[in-house]
Amino acid sequence: MFSLIPVVLSSLAVCLVITPFLRDFFGFLGFVDKPDSFRKMHARPIPRVGGMALVVGYFVAFLALVLGWRLGFFDTHDPSLRLMVRLSPAVILIFAVGLYDDLKGLSPWTKLAGQVGAATYACWAGVRLAAPAGYTGSAIVIDLLGICWLVLCANAFNLIDGLDGLATGVALIAAASLLLAALIHHNPGLAAAIAPLVGALLGFLYFNFNPASIFLGDCGSLLIGFLLGCYGLMWNQHAQTGLSMAAPLVALAFPVFEVGLSICRRFLRNRPIFGSDKNHIHHRILSLGLSHRNATLVLYGVTALVAMVAVLQTILRPQFATMLLLLFVGGAFAACRRLGYLEFNLLGKFLFAGEFRRTLRNGIQLREYEQRIANARTVEECWLALKSTCREAEFTYVSMRVDGLYFEDEPQPALRAGNRLHIRLSRSDEATFGHDPRLPAQAMLIAPLAQRLQERLSGFDIATAKLAAEAPRSGGPMAV
Repeated sequence: MFSLIPVVLSSLAVCLVITPFLRDFFGFLGFVDKPDSFRKMHARPIPRVGGMALVVGYFVAFLALVLGWRLGFFDTHDPSLRLMVRLSPAVILIFAVGLYDDLKGLSPWTKLAGQVGAATYACWAGVRLAAPAGYTGSAIVIDLLGICWLVLCANAFNLIDGLDGLATGVALIAAASLLLAALIHHNPGLAAAIAPLVGALLGFLYFNFNPASIFLGDCGSLLIGFLLGCYGLMWNQHAQTGLSMAAPLVALAFPVFEVGLSICRRFLRNRPIFGSDKNHIHHRILSLGLSHRNATLVLYGVTALVAMVAVLQTILRPQFATMLLLLFVGGAFAACRRLGYLEFNLLGKFLFAGEFRRTLRNGIQLREYEQRIANARTVEECWLALKSTCREAEFTYVSMRVDGLYFEDEPQPALRAGNRLHIRLSRSDEATFGHDPRLPAQAMLIAPLAQRLQERLSGFDIATAKLAAEAPRSGGPMAV
């Protein structure tokens, strides 16, 4: 452990020295984030290329590791350290993608392609997901899951980088937890691979915490997310049990959860997945009345608690680790409800309060009605299609007046007090629907029923249809 201290201190010192220089230099060149009224809540323009300080500090410390090899402090045959050396091109690529986006701008799909390229190279270099015990499927599937994990982690920290010091502090806590787990389980190579990032994050946080004088930028947030994702896969390769294999996922639960939450929210709202909004977790916490600094500290506390759970996952007995994991999932669910996302509250009601089944039933009934009304050749046949569908949908009342013909049906006389809606089909024709006010899905069916009826009635000769409808037959309409 003591051999790691120079590594941490070297990256820490480099970041403390080089960050102010980069801040002033790029601030002078104008590469800054300007405040706006939508998402960027800082009061003045802030330089946004802090990831440059991180990458320099990281690689300087990495050189210290190489020196440690030469001096015999580390095992030259350690697979984790050799893997980190092979991983260097992928680290440079993901940093370059973010830096170009900070300086020039990239489209979301181009940026995603760069991330996938870096993740693919990392997988080829040996940073891949360990196959579960007994798995006999294709190795390509395992590699694709590993690539998806790395891209997910990179974007996770990009998404949570919305408050001063938030992404940096969360990454520092997550990296420290993985470093501690590696030391507890006597994996010095993995601990040595993580140490440079810990020191770099600690040094950069001094300038990035509220009020920040420099931001990570995409080059920084993508870099730390990608590195933490790689460390998680390297841990996964050495894990002894299925529960300890999940430790990296638990350690990175907050940023990964934020990605999943954002994708689901935007999908439910039919918004672009790569779009931006003010409904991230840190925005919801700010809406509770906390200041920027206090909101950041709250999320630090949540991340620290999650990190502790991740470390305990690796040392507890399986039954206790399982119980702890279930408590963690329950707590995450309760926290999500506490944040008050309307999308998920309504989705829960839709799925578990019968709305899904009612909506599905309405869709089926509407489709059957469209088929019936399309086959109708007379006004009376149109009425029979409408009456049949309204009975199936449990309407309380339905009537139709078309060109002097009047039809009426009241399948539920006991609910006469229900709402009735009159819809004009033409200047002299109309339809009336009585519905139960306790069933909003039923009311939503009225407009498409009336529209399909109006379209069909305009599609054939009413005069001819009227003569056919007035022919003697049982149960015919009343002429008025």
